Amino acid sequence: MLYSLKALGILVAGLCIVVVASPPAHTRGGQPTVTYLGPSGRIARPATLKARATAASGRVVAVTFLLDGAPLGSDTTAPYTLDVNPGLLRPGPHRVRVTAVDNLGRRRSTAPALLRTTRFRTKILRASPRRGLARALAALRRGGAVRLGPGRYLLHDVKLGSGARLIGAGPRTVISAPSGSPYWALLIAKGVNIGISDLTLDGGGPGGGGGIAVAVFDGSSSVRLRRLHMTRVRKHGVNVWGAHANVSVQDSLIEGGGTGHAGVFALGSDKSHDTSVIRTRIRGFRSFGILLAQKEFGRPAAALHGLALDNEISDIRDPARDACTYAPHTAPKCGTNEGGIWSGGVEAAIIGNTIRRARWDGIETVGSSTKTTVVRNDIRGTRTGIYLERSTNYSLISRNVITDVRTGINVEWRHGGGGSSNNNFTFNRFVSAKRSGLFVDVGGDNNRIAGNVFVGGARPAIILQGSSDNIVRNNRGCGTDGGVLVRQQAANHEDGGRAEPTGNRLVGNGNSRSCRGS
Repeated sequence: MLYSLKALGILVAGLCIVVVASPPAHTRGGQPTVTYLGPSGRIARPATLKARATAASGRVVAVTFLLDGAPLGSDTTAPYTLDVNPGLLRPGPHRVRVTAVDNLGRRRSTAPALLRTTRFRTKILRASPRRGLARALAALRRGGAVRLGPGRYLLHDVKLGSGARLIGAGPRTVISAPSGSPYWALLIAKGVNIGISDLTLDGGGPGGGGGIAVAVFDGSSSVRLRRLHMTRVRKHGVNVWGAHANVSVQDSLIEGGGTGHAGVFALGSDKSHDTSVIRTRIRGFRSFGILLAQKEFGRPAAALHGLALDNEISDIRDPARDACTYAPHTAPKCGTNEGGIWSGGVEAAIIGNTIRRARWDGIETVGSSTKTTVVRNDIRGTRTGIYLERSTNYSLISRNVITDVRTGINVEWRHGGGGSSNNNFTFNRFVSAKRSGLFVDVGGDNNRIAGNVFVGGARPAIILQGSSDNIVRNNRGCGTDGGVLVRQQAANHEDGGRAEPTGNRLVGNGNSRSCRGS
């Protein structure tokens, strides 16, 4: 029996449900509203949990259903639902709660609802390494539901068609590439409404072929990857391209072992939208932790609504570029990779992520980054905390904590017909930024820089280099012996003409030695 997977995309749990309480929804302080809608009463077969969520301003980017405090799955598009299947949860009482997050990083949860599960025999084809595997692989190609038992499966280029569900028995279910063999991808999702969950994918480390753990094919939609452990990734943990929609990686661990290139590599287009990476740990890659990119500048709907929410990313480093650390002018390719999160789409949201030791940039906006929000991220130990590439406009960079970097936020100069203007930099906290806290280069005009705090680090903390008509208000520096907090300086335009900063409004900015209250 097959079931629709609008929100989770995988068969994660089954419930025979008695809803004891459905909590009221309410808002305060601009938080989103969220209400659990049921189902109510007793359910003796697979069901769909439902919620309603709206944003006080902006938009809701994710709604998460939690079971006994642990995430069961998230949905990023309305109507917000989660499919569950009896037989995949322990019987007995459980508590379900729903949380909504908006694109400004504001969160709201319902009170818990009490649910009770009973035993249910699920109709899923089961297989093991020695029994029923050929039949299971054929079922996946046709869009069937398969549960693989514990064991190691030497497989690659396994195809999942529309409606397919592949469920493991947890980390002990291992799909592994044959040693030394080239392959394109371990798993290939091609179609609509596909789910993969609860297993390990062992990419085998360095070697030939495409080297992708999970490839999501052009034209696919509603693909959910949940609770996967991708280890020894050869090239990309997850690779998505073309015209895709509602592809989500959730609650997973993706490890590159220092040789893989990217944890999640999603190359969008005007026909792609709602790609998300949520609550996933990514570490040990050469180029990117997460790449949600659209490299064509100024496209009005490019890679719409990309989301990176509550991920942990660390150790993004390419040993071939070690010279970049001390002598960037001698290494012409420096700065083209080694990023924690890159986002290049319209109305993307990068919220609540923790980034450590991404050697070049913690977060970078590229391509068509219009109305992007970069909010409440914690970045430490990178060369640049947040880098705004040209064509980043009307975006919000707010309430981030950026520690132990050379430059906290760098706004790239206007060149090639593109620049970054009309952005808001508010209430960020910079700790020990060695060269500058916030650097706005030539043509970065009409921005608002307000309420930021600079603890220690270089002075001036804010540099307006050839940028004009910015509002710089109520920023505070502390923990030093003083020095000018904000400096304006001239530079050159792309054509060599002089770029003088004009029309900037500096109000209420200042330094103090004490950081008390900051």
